[in-house]
Formats: sequence, structure tokens, C-alpha cells
Amino acid sequence: MSYTFENIFPSLKPFFQWCAETRIGIYIHTVTWAFPLIETIHILALVVLLGSILLVNLRMCGILRGWSVAQIRGTLKPFILAGLAAILITGILLFLSDPFKYYFNEAFGPKIFYLVLAILYQFTLFGRAASVWPKLAACLSFALWFAVGAAGRAIGWV
Repeated sequence: MSYTFENIFPSLKPFFQWCAETRIGIYIHTVTWAFPLIETIHILALVVLLGSILLVNLRMCGILRGWSVAQIRGTLKPFILAGLAAILITGILLFLSDPFKYYFNEAFGPKIFYLVLAILYQFTLFGRAASVWPKLAACLSFALWFAVGAAGRAIGWV
């Protein structure tokens, strides 16, 4: 059995159908330049988000020196939030362009699962974990965001 939305959440099919019929989804799907432009912005936002998180995590691991963890987190927080917002918006737009591509894709479910875990961890538990076990907190952050990226990249290959 494959682990797709089709097999795990078959009751979501009407939602995916509705998404496929939205005006914006149809527009993105039919206009030649729309998907590549949105995907480019999605990837650039990913670089901003993951680059910022990477710098914070490297500081927490003691690899980067100079600024305190609080200073680097404070400085990069706007970039982390902007990158996340851009990723979520462009991700939704990419999804709307062809929802059934994702409904039948075995990598899409894990990507969404890891994305939700990574966001929840980064914006809730990360701060508390970082104050007690900074290196462990940073490694878990690395692992979760890597899983999001790997599953996202796998969407095109499965």
C-alpha cells in the first residue's frame, strides 16, 4: 500500500477537487510562466528561512562565534518569519496549481507532516529546549527542516 492522501485520507478528495477548480489554481495551471515564477520564489524563500535557521543552530552548536544566541535569533527572526510566510503562501499556490498531483504523490504527505512538526517545534518547544540542551535542540531543528526539504524534493521523483 502506498502512503498517499488518496489511501490515508480518501475523504479529502472533494477538498482536492474544490482546490483544483479554484480560479487561482486554474490560472497557475494554465499560464505558462506562473508555476515556474512561484516555484522560484518558493525556493528563494526556503533559502532565506533555512539559511537563517541554520545560522541560529550553528551558533547554538558553538560553531559560530561572536554574537550571543539571543542576539543572532533576534536579528534573524524577521527573516525566519518572512521566509516562512513566503514559503507557506507560495506552497499553497503551487499546491492549487495541480492538487491531484499531490493527492496521489507518496512524498507530499510526509512533507506536510514534517513541515507541521518543524513549524510547531521551531515556534514552541525550540526556545525551551535550547535553554536546556542547545546542541540537541539545534540538531533536532536541523533534522526536521532537512526532512521537510528532502520530502519536498522527493515530490518530483515519486
